[in-house]
Amino acid sequence: MKKQYHQTVKKRVKKMAKNSKFNGLMSSQFKRPNKWRLTKNLTFKTDLFPNEIALFKKHKVDIKFDRVKTDTLIVPKGYITDMASVPRAAWAFIAPFDVARAAICHDVMYEKINAVRKKVSKSEFSRMRAIADTVFLHGMEAAEPKVASWKKWSSYYAVRVFGRFAIKSSAKRKW
Repeated sequence: MKKQYHQTVKKRVKKMAKNSKFNGLMSSQFKRPNKWRLTKNLTFKTDLFPNEIALFKKHKVDIKFDRVKTDTLIVPKGYITDMASVPRAAWAFIAPFDVARAAICHDVMYEKINAVRKKVSKSEFSRMRAIADTVFLHGMEAAEPKVASWKKWSSYYAVRVFGRFAIKSSAKRKW
């Protein structure tokens, strides 16, 4: 079952990456010890399926999608992030900068999903989390410069395994 799931995700991400792109490099302001505030919108064309976007809208998950291109995720100017929550000991292998834009899209989705967690069924919550994790993988696939395959999959499986704990404490950050 898990191998089949992995193959399905792998095929989907490859297909999605052909049409995906960010609006350029991330523009942000740094504040010690580990906060960045976006100084311009970060947009990512996701190629989410209409039923996936509908799930978020059904539960009024406040994720901004472009009105014209409904599958373009918009992380607003002023959003505060820690980029990727990679343990310091692992930075020699996967630094937060390697996966930053994908991680920011993932963070904003987790934050918004967590806000409605108590109002949705467990299965819908799990589905929304899986979609956010797929967007993270998809973002790494679409990144320029390219993210090494082993980094993409290691990061993806880390959020699949440990994200269930992180999402529950995911909240808007203060500057």
